[in-house]
Amino acid sequence: MMQSVPIFHESRHLQLRRTVPNDAEILYERGFRQREFMRLFRLNDMPTSVAAVHKQLVQRQQIPPQQETYLELMIVHRRHGPIGLCALADHSSLHRRAEYLVGLFDTSRRQLSYGVEAGLMLGDLAFNGYNLNKLYASTYAYNRPAQKVLESGGFQLEGCCREHIFDRVTQQFVDLHNYGLTVSHFRQYQRLVPLSLRLLGRDITVPSMPPNFQARDKNAPAKSGNRILRSV
Repeated sequence: MMQSVPIFHESRHLQLRRTVPNDAEILYERGFRQREFMRLFRLNDMPTSVAAVHKQLVQRQQIPPQQETYLELMIVHRRHGPIGLCALADHSSLHRRAEYLVGLFDTSRRQLSYGVEAGLMLGDLAFNGYNLNKLYASTYAYNRPAQKVLESGGFQLEGCCREHIFDRVTQQFVDLHNYGLTVSHFRQYQRLVPLSLRLLGRDITVPSMPPNFQARDKNAPAKSGNRILRSV
């Protein structure tokens, strides 16, 4: 029987839970194997088999909490099951920042508000759970829908790296647009208030612990910026 996996966050439609080795087939077949998904989520990083994904997930579980810098969460719809992936990557406890990643497997899901909902949940975890000072995100120049979602969530364009990424499939160089969101702007960005109230049932711009937040050490509240680590 599959071991219960802690839920990091819950909303009206979705749950965020940590990815585990048993997710390898779903991640590979619906995500990493799909060129259309990966060219939006992460170019040139495509595992070649279910076994390779499984190995990576097992290795990730063995990283000591104090050395872990990547939190990967499955986006699970309450009725449809796993529909996407999100992550806080490249975490720095000194600078209290992390890279923000959200991707939905199926094109049909991207026309709905699930990406926005998952993004709000991830921002809630980052700023209210892990006490980060900044989130940053990069999008490929051709991914205008993702740029619009970031901008609607308060992210600000910080620059463009011309021909920064080489796409091995199209054999072309791609521009990278860099976005950032600081906690101070997050707290003041009023467009998030009605959106988070409608989708998450609470105003996430006000400091408060997210539902089901998983702290590493119950005796040490999440104030140091290094809480992106183990779920339990």
